[in-house]
Amino acid sequence: MSSPKPPHLTNPHDRFFRHFLGHPQRARAFIRTYLPPELVASLNLDTLQVEQTSFIDAELRSHQGDLLFRVSLRTGGDAYLYFLFEHKSYPDPYVVWQILRYMVRIWEQIWRKEKHLTPVVPVVVYHGERSWDGPKTFVELMDAPDEVRAYIPTFRYLFYDLTALEDDALRANVMLAAGLLLMKYIRQPALRDQLESIIKLLGEMVAAGSGVEAAVALLRYVAEAGRYVTEEDLRDVVNALPKGGEIMATVAQKWLEEGMQQGLQQGLQQGLQQGMREGMIKALLALLRVRFGLEETRLEGIRAQLISVENIEQLEALHIIAAQAEHLETFEQALNEMTKSSAEH
Repeated sequence: MSSPKPPHLTNPHDRFFRHFLGHPQRARAFIRTYLPPELVASLNLDTLQVEQTSFIDAELRSHQGDLLFRVSLRTGGDAYLYFLFEHKSYPDPYVVWQILRYMVRIWEQIWRKEKHLTPVVPVVVYHGERSWDGPKTFVELMDAPDEVRAYIPTFRYLFYDLTALEDDALRANVMLAAGLLLMKYIRQPALRDQLESIIKLLGEMVAAGSGVEAAVALLRYVAEAGRYVTEEDLRDVVNALPKGGEIMATVAQKWLEEGMQQGLQQGLQQGLQQGMREGMIKALLALLRVRFGLEETRLEGIRAQLISVENIEQLEALHIIAAQAEHLETFEQALNEMTKSSAEH
């Protein structure tokens, strides 16, 4: 199905959800682990693929995210699994009405291209602060006598409240445990107590040779949305891991690459070299904030020095030093030497 690109994501909950469960391997793991066995048995999950699109109303994107997967049925033909992520702090009693609208949009898109209709299975994932008490079927929204109900569209959605599930249930699959536990606790003061175990699970993923991109996304999610966790807390638990330094070095490299990519995009408008430098400096400051818990005033001073470093290779070297140094002073010494060298030339 030809689909438009998803909208630019600014909400950290939405961005992490789409990144974490939008990965086909983790999506298959979630489906196998949590969806009804009889439904899973009807799907050929080897054919699962994500559709790069979104059907959510613009005014709802601040508290909803969605993912659409296409999969072959073992009996022939295809089906779609539509995941709606509700990250409001409270339940929405009309989410089943919103789901119906989104399902109709999916069918309209399929019909325009393929001229037939395909089953769509709706799945709602929720991690709000209040228990979910909204209706699970469309007909529950209406006060109608039995004589009328037979003519009202009816369907139900699969529902998963991460905050209500036991931690052991969320640890059922090693590929999913860290991300699901983080989504469960991200709004809660208990995140500070849970952070060490979550990061350990993440470390196991990275040590096993998988989950590097998940590590980047997870650490950013904690930094952006974990209001009960300080950057010092995050830095300490990562560095305490057996391979904590290696994990931070790997994350640093990914942030460097993202910074360079952002710089390339900026470069189309303001000059390639300048755009790359600004993207790399932004990524480097984010790394220093997480690793050493620096306050904004100190970061501003470092940023002023970094601006004077015009050589891209020197900025890359500073990224490596920032990722591997045990003490901030090591980085500052290297930065001072580079800025002094730049001034002399």
